[in-house]
Amino acid sequence: KIINISSTSGVAGNPGQVNYSAAKLGIVGLTKTMAKEWGRFGINVNSVAYGFIETRLTQDKEQEESADIGEGREVAIGIPKAMRDAGISMIPLGRPGTPKDAAGPVLFLASPLSDYVSGVCVLVTGGSYC
Repeated sequence: KIINISSTSGVAGNPGQVNYSAAKLGIVGLTKTMAKEWGRFGINVNSVAYGFIETRLTQDKEQEESADIGEGREVAIGIPKAMRDAGISMIPLGRPGTPKDAAGPVLFLASPLSDYVSGVCVLVTGGSYC
C-alpha cells in the first residue's frame, strides 16, 4: 500500500500558495494514476489531504516561534491570531484537527480494512471542503 500526503490547498487552492497548491494537486493526480497503473500488481495507492491540523506551522504567530532557514536567517512560524481564529470559525466541526485526528485516516488506509480502496484522496478537514 502506498499513501501519499496532500493538502486541501491542492484540491481547493489557497491564495499566495500557487507553488504549494500545484504540488499538492500533483500528488492527487499521481495517486490516481498510480492506482490505475499499479492495481494489477495488487498495490493500493491513496492519498490524504489535510485541512487545518494543529502543528507548529498553524500555531498562533504571537507565540513568536521561529525556524532557522540557514545562513543565520530565521523565519517566523505560525498564523496571525485574527486569521487563525477566522479559519477555525469556518470549520464545521468547530476546531482544528489534532495530530491524532490526522493519523487515523492513514492508519485506516494502511490497514486491511481498506483492501478494496484505491485511487482516492481522503479529505481530513473537519467538514471543510466537502
